[in-house]
Amino acid sequence: MFNFIHNIKIFSAGWLLLFFASTSAIAVGKQELEAENAELGGGATKVTDSAASGGFLVGLSDSGQGLKFTGLQAGSKLAIRYASVTVGTISIAVNDQPVRKVNVHSSGALTDSFLYAIVNVTIPANAALTISQADKDVAVNIDKIIVGNEDLGLPPDIWNLPELPVASGPYSADWKALGRAYTVPQWWREAKFGAWSHWDPQSMPEQGDWYSRGMYQEGHAQYNAHLKNFGHPSEYGYKDVCHNWVIDKWKPEELMDLYVEMGARYFVAMGVHHDNFDCWDSAYQPWNSVKVGPKVDVVGTWEKIARKRGLRFGIGFHASPPRTWGQFMPVRYTSDKKGPKQGVPYDALQTILDGKGKWWEGMDPADLYGPKHNAKDPLLSPFANQFMWRVDDAVTKYHPDMIYFDEAAGDTLMDLGVKMGLGFLAPPLVANYYNKSMKWNQGKMDVVINLKCVGGKYNSFKNTPDLIPIVERALVKSTEADIEPVIMAYPFQTETTIQDWHYKTGQKYVDAKKAIELLMQNVSRNGTMLLNITQHGRGDLDPELTRICKDIGAWLKVNGEAVYGSRPFEVCGDNTVCYTRNQGKVYAALLDWKGGPITLKALRSGGTTLGKISKVEMLGCDQVLTFVQGDQGTTITANGTVQPLAEITNKQLASGCRVLRITHDKGWFNDDDPGATYPGWVRKCNLGTGDFNNDLTASDTPGDIWSSSFTGSGVSVIAPKEAGAGKIEIRIDDKSRTTVDLFTTGARQAQQVVGEVTGLTPGKHTIQIVNHGPGSVAVDAIVVR
Repeated sequence: MFNFIHNIKIFSAGWLLLFFASTSAIAVGKQELEAENAELGGGATKVTDSAASGGFLVGLSDSGQGLKFTGLQAGSKLAIRYASVTVGTISIAVNDQPVRKVNVHSSGALTDSFLYAIVNVTIPANAALTISQADKDVAVNIDKIIVGNEDLGLPPDIWNLPELPVASGPYSADWKALGRAYTVPQWWREAKFGAWSHWDPQSMPEQGDWYSRGMYQEGHAQYNAHLKNFGHPSEYGYKDVCHNWVIDKWKPEELMDLYVEMGARYFVAMGVHHDNFDCWDSAYQPWNSVKVGPKVDVVGTWEKIARKRGLRFGIGFHASPPRTWGQFMPVRYTSDKKGPKQGVPYDALQTILDGKGKWWEGMDPADLYGPKHNAKDPLLSPFANQFMWRVDDAVTKYHPDMIYFDEAAGDTLMDLGVKMGLGFLAPPLVANYYNKSMKWNQGKMDVVINLKCVGGKYNSFKNTPDLIPIVERALVKSTEADIEPVIMAYPFQTETTIQDWHYKTGQKYVDAKKAIELLMQNVSRNGTMLLNITQHGRGDLDPELTRICKDIGAWLKVNGEAVYGSRPFEVCGDNTVCYTRNQGKVYAALLDWKGGPITLKALRSGGTTLGKISKVEMLGCDQVLTFVQGDQGTTITANGTVQPLAEITNKQLASGCRVLRITHDKGWFNDDDPGATYPGWVRKCNLGTGDFNNDLTASDTPGDIWSSSFTGSGVSVIAPKEAGAGKIEIRIDDKSRTTVDLFTTGARQAQQVVGEVTGLTPGKHTIQIVNHGPGSVAVDAIVVR
């Protein structure tokens, strides 16, 4: 495994001056120096090699050996051309600066096959540079060095990338600062439903998810299928799967039209899965879809088509250090334990030398499979920096509206013996994306980032539980196929798939009714659902799946007002009923309606949120509904036969999943309704304290502002009064109108009209509620007149 820090022992023997290093320019502003012309020390030796640039190499085979270049030109970047048969480090030092480590790995031989190690390092004019083998370093033969600035005319060395700098902007790489500054954009709160193309070379064998791992596990079903269909992984490995990924049936325009018809409001493309193959024109991963396999920028193609159809666009990143470096790469360094190929290494241990004369000549398998390593400390591996740069590359090229990570935000989970999560990498990753997005969105925060395991069943902040509500405010947390059990204070996303994540021959599809059930369960709890529409390896969909997508879209075309732009009701559901709110109406999605009378307990009279019901309608139905509202709920009956929804082939969906629209006389604008903004404030829900909609938006920090626009001639502010509460200032159109003390002695008082402003010019206005402290304050609702 690569290392970064070691105790360094500099040469034990004196320097032998051979002759002064000669130099030659290889490009304007660059300097090339042959290793054989440097000073050799500690027993370093010259090695004849006709493939070397000057006909000779310098061998560093033992600790204490090294070579020294003098008279270097000023520069900021150093490239070392070397040959090695080992994974590890070598040591470099400029003048008397501290020694630093450079990562190297096998070129396949110590002669006739070379790699470049490229590092950023400050080199003053006329400097001296030493390259040495210190304790724990590995043997290498050095051919030459190149000194220059920025572009050396070489591909990036993805195993020696520097730490990614966070782009300048208002977001700093700190969870607390991010939580106070970030606000989820309105488009996300409106969207509710997205389509996902979880599609890459692992789809080609059509043997299901995690193929690029399972094919290297002797006895695994995917290993057996690989043997049958392609051959042994020592001879036909995952790189060959990538090479033979044919996408001749991919029709992205038609697919995107289908996703729009399905009702998706955003689309997510696979950027890179755990397999480590980038599906875009990647600057930091040569094993990508533009150079290997289909020779197409898949992400770039999706992006243009999605935006043309008005969909927000996202990219999914799954190649996190724990998943890819820790779980997927190490199994590839093994071999069969029995049978005719027992002990024969799988292809992941091939080197750039093995590619001579083959389709992948000139490409380094280590860039796809990683240099051989164990799974320890993936966040400290050279892959961690590479991961950050690859994400930044895609973000910079495609300006996604959202990015998704199949990884935990914290770092306390274990899976398959590997410590999972982005940990300390997460805050700079988030801050960099937010700051960059502010530039292309003209200063507006309009993007979303998804990370997993923020509290809940798979909590990754077990050692720092106080961070959970802070991280929930800093991003949109997500879960895979595991819907939150209750209404959540902050928006979340659930990812689910219509079949396997990667196409699996013979596996059944989730039907349209089940997909709608999952969607409504998410939306009723303040969530959004991202649905993977599983493509064949060649890019097309089964006709059955196309029909499912059309059924989902036909249902949403009728019932979308209960979904898009909605907010949770005070409770998320009763058994097979899901509730939402939108534009002053309450919606009840009946997920298993049999056609007869139904009693909805949540719609009882005398509740804290719902007023007296004046009308109940069934969307997509002309039948008059009668209702009786009482203290045990509201019983609703259809006066006649209700016809199934048209254009839906799934009969259970067409008849059994229906939505009721309820009109009532309590008109209020909730503290989290569309248009409300409240950076720094904290959302609270499921309170049971008598507040409108069972939720509040609260602040402990004087100066925090809750604001919204409204249209009318007057407005009332509803808030709780309680012991220890502070004061709020009510401002209309940037003018202070009143300051209210929310403190009271005795019992807490919910739903209090604490301030009223009347006599405004009819029309659109902006209200701001400012925390004046010294205690905590909360906003419950406003009522517009």
